[in-house]
Order: sequence, then structure tokens, then C-alpha cells
Amino acid sequence: MNISLVIPYLIPTAEMKVALLSDLPLPALKILLARASSTRNNASGGTEATLCQHFGIAQQSDWPIAPITLLADGGEPSRHFWFRADPVHLRATRDQLMLVDSGAFSVSQSEAEQFADAFNSHFQTDGYVLYPLRPNRWYLRLDSQPALATHSINAVTGKHIDAYLPSGAEALAWHRFYNEVQMLFFSLAVNSERDARGELTIHGLWCWGGGVMPDILPATSSKLLTNDSDARALAFAAGVPNDKLPDDASGIDQPALVLLDALSGAAQYGDYIGWREAILQLEKSWFAPLLTQLKSGKLSSIQISTYTEHNTVTWQTRRSDLLKLWKRDNLAKSLTIPA
Repeated sequence: MNISLVIPYLIPTAEMKVALLSDLPLPALKILLARASSTRNNASGGTEATLCQHFGIAQQSDWPIAPITLLADGGEPSRHFWFRADPVHLRATRDQLMLVDSGAFSVSQSEAEQFADAFNSHFQTDGYVLYPLRPNRWYLRLDSQPALATHSINAVTGKHIDAYLPSGAEALAWHRFYNEVQMLFFSLAVNSERDARGELTIHGLWCWGGGVMPDILPATSSKLLTNDSDARALAFAAGVPNDKLPDDASGIDQPALVLLDALSGAAQYGDYIGWREAILQLEKSWFAPLLTQLKSGKLSSIQISTYTEHNTVTWQTRRSDLLKLWKRDNLAKSLTIPA
């Protein structure tokens, strides 16, 4: 039996590495990475690319997350072009704006509909229609496909947005569109009410995952285990069994692809303590039990994949690799960002 783990933000940024990895007791992870055969590819599309490739979903101008999650959320993609248009807060830092996603604030369905009503009234002649199918998952339908490429909200959260704005022939028009949405949302009473309650205001939309509903052949992939609703929507579209993440690895009795995103929020917002606490929990609940299963022969191999902004990194540890005692357990070296 083989287990594949996808762990976003397992490799810390260079400025965080020393603070995060110093004195961390992670014996199981150290062994799994040190004894593994590793591959590093100079390409990274993040979690979305990893999962779409795994499920046989072809890339369009973006990885077409929007129409797939729209279908899972009860919408009808038809042959329209869709963007995810998720609500965001923009935090001013010096002369730049940092994106804060809905993981850091709550929005009710009633509020989402108020934002959408104002948007649809304002842009009714522009061919844009906004659908807030879930409080924090909104969808933008376009009359035609724009000449545009975007970055996923996961890639931009906690970062300054300038380097991640849409690119392509229509980029400047969409930069103006973003500014217009910000001015519209700033004037809304629903935002004033949020501010009065001490809640983060919603400054705009982040459009990503654009595409039309792809033709997807049923995949033969292993069962997906994750709490991420977008990932489960992709599995559903590909006809792959999926379920919520168990508390630990002890109950897994079949080959599985496991998305462990416990490090994401802390890494995105530079929460050093949160990252250290999360990886210690992963060691206890996942790395240590899986290493025990590998040693006993219940597992034949463990694959761990992660990515940086420019690289995808994969470690493959087979049972026979555990005998390579000459491979030193140097976690900092294993988790060094590729040049």
C-alpha cells in the first residue's frame, strides 16, 4: 500500500527557516526525508496544479477551478466562462496592499448577497454577473473568455498583491476593474456596518481559477482525504472517492492521496509559532504513525510533495530506503528552498 501526502508550505521561506526549524523534535519526518529519493522540478502551480494533474484535469488559461467548484456548490456551469471571485480584505503595509483571504474573517450569506446585488447593478452593462453561492466562495460569470492569466488566492494570501495581479493582453483593463470594485465596495453600507462592529471590511474580489467546465474522464486515482472543499470538488468531478481528513494516519487502510494543509495559514501570515505547533502535530498524528507502518511492512512507500513559488519538490521513501543508515537526518538541509 502506498500513501501520498501533499503538504503545502512544508518548506519555509529562507527568512523563516532558522526560526521555524531550530530545536524542533521531528524524528519521523527527518528520517522520511533524509532516506528518500527526491525530485525537484522548476515549475509550481501550487495545490491546484498538483491536484488537477493528479485527477487528469487539463490546464486552460488557468487551472479551471471555478467551474468545477461552482458545480460542487450547486451551480450550473453550462459552457460559460467562470472565475472564482472570492471576497478579500486588503491591508495597507507601507506603500503596498497585502491580501487577506476569508480564512481571517467571516462573512454571512446575507452580506455576500448585498455585495453581489451592488456589484451586479453597477456592472450590469459590462457582461459580468456575480453569484455568491457560498458566503466565502463567489463566482463571476463572463460573456466571453478574457485574455488573462491569474494566480490562485492560496498563492497570494499574506503577500503584496502587485506581483500577482492578472497578466495577459487584457491585464490593464482588469487592474482598472479591480480598482473600480474596490471603490464600489468602499461606499456600501454593509461595509460600514462591518467596520462599526470591528470586523474586517471587504475591499474587493480576487479573481482566479478561470475556465469553462472541462471534459473530465473518470480518474483511477487513489481516494482523496482532505478537509479542503475545493480539493474535494475536484475529486468529485473526476469521479474519485473522497472523504474528510481523519484525526491521524492510524485508520487509513487503503492507498490514499492525503492533503495536509495545516501549515498554510500560519505560513501565509508569518505566524512562526503557529507553524511550529502545526508541524509538531503533523509529526505526532501523521509522520510518526506512517513511519511505523512503513517499518512494519503495512506500507510499501510514502510520498511527500510540497512546492515553493518556483519549484515542486517530492520525496519518495520505500521500505528498503530505511536501511540507508548512512543518509544523515538533516531536516534543515532537506527543507532548503531550491536555488
